[in-house]
Amino acid sequence: MKIIKTILDDVYVVKSPAFSDQRGGFTKLFHRSIPSLQSYQIEQINFVENNDKNTLRGLHHQEGSYAESKFFRVLTGKIQLGFVDLRTDKPDASCSATYILDSPDIGVLIPRGFATGYLTLEDNSNVLYYSDNIYKAETEKGIRWNDPLFDLMWHCDNPKLSKKDQGWSDYKKNNLKT
Repeated sequence: MKIIKTILDDVYVVKSPAFSDQRGGFTKLFHRSIPSLQSYQIEQINFVENNDKNTLRGLHHQEGSYAESKFFRVLTGKIQLGFVDLRTDKPDASCSATYILDSPDIGVLIPRGFATGYLTLEDNSNVLYYSDNIYKAETEKGIRWNDPLFDLMWHCDNPKLSKKDQGWSDYKKNNLKT
């Protein structure tokens, strides 16, 4: 595994070894061979099936001792991963970006202190992500997917959202926490 790109501060795009032959294929999805993963402790692994194109999940984050970093991969289909830096002690605080994932051999590692979400760009887009902390519902927070403060350039103007994600409000810059 190797880092092939850095986005914002501490967000890494990681390329994994992948091999195929007449039998099929093999991809190493996680290994502590790169410095940013050496101390990464997986506490939870999530698999998300997304049936329809233009489904948007997020933007979510947990606060306090339940903050989590996430390592995303798309197993099938294609997604636009969005992330917002909510850390006030970093130069990229309140900066945002997106990255297209369409192959299982590419992953994106997003550290604690970020809100994350993704938009499916194809039907049957399945996502696998690792978290270094457990999910605790009462610490979960959210941000409206199209909050103008972050200006994420989603590839859809009218995505399918859960009721929970429809209810998130805009984020106020003075709410940025570490």
